[in-house]
Amino acid sequence: MRVLELPAGGTSRDWGRVHGESYRGEVKALSAIRTYLCTRVGGFADRLAVLAAAEAHLPVLARYHAGLYEELLGIAEGAAVTPAEIVVANHYTDLRDLSPDHAQWKPAPEAGEGGCSVIWAETPTGRILAQTWDMHATAIPYVMMLHVPESADGPEAWLLTLTGCLGLAGANRHGVGIGINNLYSNDATVGAVWPAVVRRALHQRTASAAQRHVLGAPIGSGHHYFVADRDDAFAIETSGVLRKTMFASSPERPAPSYCHTNHCLDPDVAAVSSISPTSTTRERYAWLTASLAARPIADLDDVWVRMGSQDGWPKSVCTNMATPENPHGTATCGAIAINLDTRTVWAQGGFITNVVPTEFEFDGGAA
Repeated sequence: MRVLELPAGGTSRDWGRVHGESYRGEVKALSAIRTYLCTRVGGFADRLAVLAAAEAHLPVLARYHAGLYEELLGIAEGAAVTPAEIVVANHYTDLRDLSPDHAQWKPAPEAGEGGCSVIWAETPTGRILAQTWDMHATAIPYVMMLHVPESADGPEAWLLTLTGCLGLAGANRHGVGIGINNLYSNDATVGAVWPAVVRRALHQRTASAAQRHVLGAPIGSGHHYFVADRDDAFAIETSGVLRKTMFASSPERPAPSYCHTNHCLDPDVAAVSSISPTSTTRERYAWLTASLAARPIADLDDVWVRMGSQDGWPKSVCTNMATPENPHGTATCGAIAINLDTRTVWAQGGFITNVVPTEFEFDGGAA
């Protein structure tokens, strides 16, 4: 699995340039694929309309966090593309929710099928957070792990991501982890690119601080963010305007496990969200719920096997719906599993059924 190590002591702009220069061809290709998909899955008429919508997100990111804005600009410089093209690569799922009429900012029709599956559990070996990352199958060649060194913004972190993207899910040296699921909002608007929200959550030293940050972030569309550390865990569902904490576990009120797929569990967020008629979210949620009820998660090996399950194929946790006629069909493009107590991070790109994960280590000492 490819790995990008950002240089310790570098500026945010330096980090971005290293990223863009290291994977220039891949960054260009991923942005081109996602721009095309915004015109196919989303409602945009052409490439120029997609880039105009992407451009509108740049001032929001600049206000949200100067360092991550600089890093995104650096990626664009290193890859020799425009910043708007990097926004498309990062913010694709939220961009496709927008109407091509920028004055309305209503969601476009969604034709998704599969989606990410999140598992969290208290286990005899420590607290575990894991997820599959499911997206258009043509994203698989661009999956990588990103190592962010400690800086003035926050602690060292490992993130599952794509070439050109700030981060999808991961953990920091203090044992704070974040996982995500995409949700489809009917009230989508312009917001901070969501991988920047993931990165800023990992700037925090506790899950409670990460929860507060997500609740206050200028999020533009639907996501489920799950943040946890060695004590606390929180599930947050968002739409373009709503943010709801709909699950919490603490030492005083521990919960043994939790799972989430791509439909809203909070009724208020569900009321302003949609589910594609071809989505497998309910089937995956039912399988995960039954699996956790039948047998608690034992350790990382156990959760990795369950994330690779093909029970109920093709509406399974690990799946591949791409075909020669539809190469952009939904597929499991990778997965990450984290023991938050031991700060052990496992990840792998592509289909993970019967695939051994790679382990990633933190450079820093004990938190």
